[in-house]
Amino acid sequence: MLGGNHSVEAQRQLMEEYPNNPRFETMKCIIYVGLSDTEAKLVAWDHNSDNEYRMSMTFIQRVRFIHSEFEEKCGGDKTKVTADFRKECCMEIGYQIEEKTISKGGKGSKNSDLFRGVDNIFQLAFRTGDVWRLIDEIFSMWEDIAIKNQKVKKSKPFICGNSKLAPEMKHLPDDMTITPWRAMQGVKDEKIVKTILSRVRSGELSLEEMSEEFQK
Repeated sequence: MLGGNHSVEAQRQLMEEYPNNPRFETMKCIIYVGLSDTEAKLVAWDHNSDNEYRMSMTFIQRVRFIHSEFEEKCGGDKTKVTADFRKECCMEIGYQIEEKTISKGGKGSKNSDLFRGVDNIFQLAFRTGDVWRLIDEIFSMWEDIAIKNQKVKKSKPFICGNSKLAPEMKHLPDDMTITPWRAMQGVKDEKIVKTILSRVRSGELSLEEMSEEFQK
């Protein structure tokens, strides 16, 4: 299993930290069998090169992580979210914060500007109740390539000599972006939000069409 040990250890730590979150109880993996030592090394080297020797978090993983922290440390209450909490989350998801100071008097940092680039992700992650449940279900559908009009990355089988390894590799979903979710932030009526998200979950709307509905 490629990248198995560190992934399993990270999953174990998350399961201990969030014992009531079933998402950390299982993990997806790809296992190659029947390879010679040379073939196994070539697959591993190719895997490392593709990932630049590291596995970065996907958009969905970032949002889910922040939501878990929000529930765990703030009790799902947005009034308890502090600048320090946001900074900690940014550090964990690999988002670089550039400290900016107020020009007049130089009295500390201008927190309203610190998180401008990641604010939409926070707004999405801070959703609760039925709205968050629908968002999370749409995330799972995306991972399973079950969203209307969803694009995928075409996986290529690994070739070693004249033979092909894993010729029936499944396609992988492209990384989701914040773009189709931006328009949702301006909709205050939760009933409308739930209705539109439910149409995405049912397969009636794509994410692009979802964004258009929110804009209307």
